[in-house]
Amino acid sequence: MEVEHSLEEKNRIQALHELEILDTPPEERFDRITKIAQIMFDVPIALVSLVDSNRQWFKSCAGLSARETPRSMSFCSHAILNEDIMTIEDATKDNRFSDNPLVTGDPFIRFYAGKPIRGLDNKMLGTLCIIDKKPRVFSKADKSVLTDLANWVENEFKTSILTKSLKNTTENLVKVQQELLDQNKNLELKIKEKTNQILKQDRVTTVASMSSRLAHDLRNPLQVIQISSELLREELEKHMDEGMKKRCGNLQSSILEINRIIEDVLEFVKTSQLNQETNSSKNLLENCVSNIVIPENITISLPENDVQIFGDARKIQAVFSNLIINGIQAINGSGEILIRISEYPEKTSITFEDSGPGIPDEVMPKIFDYLYTTKQDGTGLGLGICKSIIEQHGGKISVSNNPTTFTIELPKQ
Repeated sequence: MEVEHSLEEKNRIQALHELEILDTPPEERFDRITKIAQIMFDVPIALVSLVDSNRQWFKSCAGLSARETPRSMSFCSHAILNEDIMTIEDATKDNRFSDNPLVTGDPFIRFYAGKPIRGLDNKMLGTLCIIDKKPRVFSKADKSVLTDLANWVENEFKTSILTKSLKNTTENLVKVQQELLDQNKNLELKIKEKTNQILKQDRVTTVASMSSRLAHDLRNPLQVIQISSELLREELEKHMDEGMKKRCGNLQSSILEINRIIEDVLEFVKTSQLNQETNSSKNLLENCVSNIVIPENITISLPENDVQIFGDARKIQAVFSNLIINGIQAINGSGEILIRISEYPEKTSITFEDSGPGIPDEVMPKIFDYLYTTKQDGTGLGLGICKSIIEQHGGKISVSNNPTTFTIELPKQ
């Protein structure tokens, strides 16, 4: 039985603390009740007393300056053991209280009447009690009035509990509402992103179909133009002045650029199987540079070291060419492209660094997207194809600024 009583008392103290009213400032709604009790019963002291673990604390105290007393001296700790009003007509004649410091000393309690106060869960919180310094008899009518006043106190506590519960519920609702708003916002973003992906895919599919047909149709007449241009240059070269040679060189460069664009388009609409073998990275880069028209004021610095790369030579060389040509266009007339090769235990890294002005921050996240380009004459396919080829090899490609550097990482065989 003692263990059960201890557990019950522990639960009662927990319920009292959950009310969060201990050590709060005085409130007029409780002080009004103790003042009425003080006047109606013509007593010097009326208290709303809450019984804590080691003390009794007064939420309202009419006629008493102290806000708490030790529980060992408390009359109320006895009163909360029963539901009915506990009445002590003369404390000096009661064996439980005759030697109590509150009886033998200030405030010299003689008469005490306390009605227990319960919380929402029926746990005893404390009492509404009245105290007199002289013995007196407490009538049935007096008990009825004290009970009504105690019920009033109970209702005020229950209002506090309900107000706190309502506040917590409101805060939780606000929190849930914000979570729902955040989820809705995230959902809208996902829907927008998915819609854009679908629209982009549809656009890519349509453009791929049209571009493939157009590229094939252009290839044959372009080959005729290229061959004819080369033959004319060989036959007329001796009779050309510097201006004509320059214009002829521009024509050749334009033909090569158109060829590159056609190759980009055809590469875009197909994903052929890789023809992988071990290749010299230095040879691949030298082949690229030899097939590119490099302006006079632009220097391309190739790496001195050579690292073996396992992959499709044609496709990797196409990636290298695309990055070098992009670098030349970015430099816009004068500057340097520096190519480095670094070998690691599990990968090979090739970097293409140019001395151009850099890539705008708003462009960086979209630079590898298909059909995205900042060039007036660009297809928006080159870097997207580069990314696709490198990923097909199990590698990755990235870009950074200051200076602009494209980095390719290819896994070792």
